[in-house]
Amino acid sequence: MFTFPQHMKRVFKDSYNQKGFEENGFIKIPFYNTEEVEYLTKLYEDLHPKDETGFFPSTFSKDKEYRKKTDEEIRRVGQRSISENLQDVLVVCGSYIVKYPDPDSIMGVHQDMTLVDESEFTGINIWCPLIDLNDENGVLYVLPKSHRIFPTYRGASIPNIYDETFEELIPKMIPLFLKAGEAVLFDQSIIHYSPPNTSNQKRIVTNTYFSHKDVKFRTAYYPKDEHQDKVELFEQDLSFMTNFDQFGENIFQRPNIGNSIGLVDYDFPKIDLEKLNAGNTSSESFWEKLKSIFS
Repeated sequence: MFTFPQHMKRVFKDSYNQKGFEENGFIKIPFYNTEEVEYLTKLYEDLHPKDETGFFPSTFSKDKEYRKKTDEEIRRVGQRSISENLQDVLVVCGSYIVKYPDPDSIMGVHQDMTLVDESEFTGINIWCPLIDLNDENGVLYVLPKSHRIFPTYRGASIPNIYDETFEELIPKMIPLFLKAGEAVLFDQSIIHYSPPNTSNQKRIVTNTYFSHKDVKFRTAYYPKDEHQDKVELFEQDLSFMTNFDQFGENIFQRPNIGNSIGLVDYDFPKIDLEKLNAGNTSSESFWEKLKSIFS
């Protein structure tokens, strides 16, 4: 098992943003200007003219040329703002995350999959809507400070720390009513959630993934049939996000790319529902309580 580093490697030029991110697990910044929002909206329509249903990330597409073009253009357009706000970073992947009007477009309570060695580095998403967010079209909710509750390995095959507490955690989260072109930058390990899009317009978001320039890129898998108390780590190269074919299907299977670097112990912590509901959890003490209730 790993421990978090005492100090995060600095990636924000503004010390206030760096401090806020480390403390809360996310910050909001202006990211795209009006022209960039319009360009990226049209790009999605041009590259992906076929309407989907429910929740559609471009990384799920089987068309690698589509994924490659999406990645290149989102990174290119975002470079202006990245240069203004960040330092010493490696930008790995750009993608679209789209919610079509559909009750099935919900994205339940989750943490994003492990993509870096979190004993040294922090994986960060730049999540930026191309329309104003509201209660109807799939606003993003986050659980502040939850990125440092407990060190976790995360992936589709790995049990989650919150499996028994979905409904209890949602009221603790805060909605981020971002405007078009305004981004939230959040730690991959923060607990977050997005309700379904019940509006009559699709919600297009771009997501740009980055970390510190010296990052070690890795993923995790749970070989539960062979090793019930361990996870297997895989070293990946920077093409992983655009070349991994298992995002849309077979995501529970052992990764078919990357180099295994072996098994590590993991005790699969869980939030204790009874302790979570005990006492006044609406105050700041909730966070200290949450840190202490893992089995």
